[in-house]
Amino acid sequence: MPRTLNIAIEGCCHGMLDNIYSQLLTRQKQTNKKIDLLIICGDFQAIRNVTDLGCMSCPDKYKQIGGFYRYYTGERVAPVPTIFVGGNHEAGNHSRELYYGGWVAPNIYFMGNSGVLKFGGLRIGGISGIFKDFDYAKGYYERPPFRGHSRSSMHHARSYEAFKMLQIRQPLDIV
Repeated sequence: MPRTLNIAIEGCCHGMLDNIYSQLLTRQKQTNKKIDLLIICGDFQAIRNVTDLGCMSCPDKYKQIGGFYRYYTGERVAPVPTIFVGGNHEAGNHSRELYYGGWVAPNIYFMGNSGVLKFGGLRIGGISGIFKDFDYAKGYYERPPFRGHSRSSMHHARSYEAFKMLQIRQPLDIV
């Protein structure tokens, strides 16, 4: 019989990894059940440094480095395997570097603009970004340096990403 996975789901993270992990560890102690995976569903804010702040599309009052840099530099390691899709409040330069996804820090994986991965026997898929009908049918025209509309439009989901996901023949367990 397959082992049951305990998966935690977080909405927008907004760079508050330390708080999220602290709450997960507290929950593990309270329930005596190990959390096997954390899925973060957007606005992760993998801000590595001050340069990344300049590539974010959000009001200045929300531009904060947050705690991700400690995981990026190796000062801390995520206590739970973590996967995430991006939202509309990401550092565009960083997410563009990982269009196809990849490890952003030890134990933390970005699924890219769209992607599927397997964890503990589960197939997990996701599309990063938010839906804006006026950009949905467009290609990716944004180029560095990201300024003006391109700073926000680069986080608008494109039909191309949905089309790629529709090509998947094996069923997904989590989307």
